[in-house]
Amino acid sequence: MPVDLAILKFFNITIALPLFDHLFTWICDFNIWRWPAIMVAVSLVWKGGPRGRWMVLLAVLATLIIDPTIYRIIKPLVGRIRPCRDPALEWVRTIAGCGGLYSFPSSHAANFFGLAFVIGSFYKRTRYYLYTVAVLVAVGRVYLGVHYPSDVLAGAVYGTAIGLAVVYFSKKTCAGKDRRLSSRSEKD
Repeated sequence: MPVDLAILKFFNITIALPLFDHLFTWICDFNIWRWPAIMVAVSLVWKGGPRGRWMVLLAVLATLIIDPTIYRIIKPLVGRIRPCRDPALEWVRTIAGCGGLYSFPSSHAANFFGLAFVIGSFYKRTRYYLYTVAVLVAVGRVYLGVHYPSDVLAGAVYGTAIGLAVVYFSKKTCAGKDRRLSSRSEKD
């Protein structure tokens, strides 16, 4: 059995527990993150000063790059069928629905890792929490049977790369324009 399938089987079958079913279904649901994210973004735009506004702008920009490029370009181009849709993998447990047809790369992993990088670049102390959530979401996607481990790994790398590019190019294009932004983000 290839490594990808062995890891999928471990997370989806071997360690399966009702508690994990509920936990990973909950943590991978974008709807639970929507309102807290909107509230934090609004408060940062309102009271976060230049650093908070830039962070929100770059987080939105990263998401606007990550999501459509995965759904409209990469997934159809690669064409890898989700494990929960593959008839050869009848043993895969599907806990919270299967999602679309294609799985590579994981949009959930890409979005969470991209946001973790962007936000963590501005607010360094939040990185540990953000990356913990991103890892839990990535593991959850495999546990729920909707992605292979390589899907979430590729999503994490892609999301991080886009987050890094957005932060890097924003610093290059805005260097010297607002010293408070760059000096504060370095100290935190």
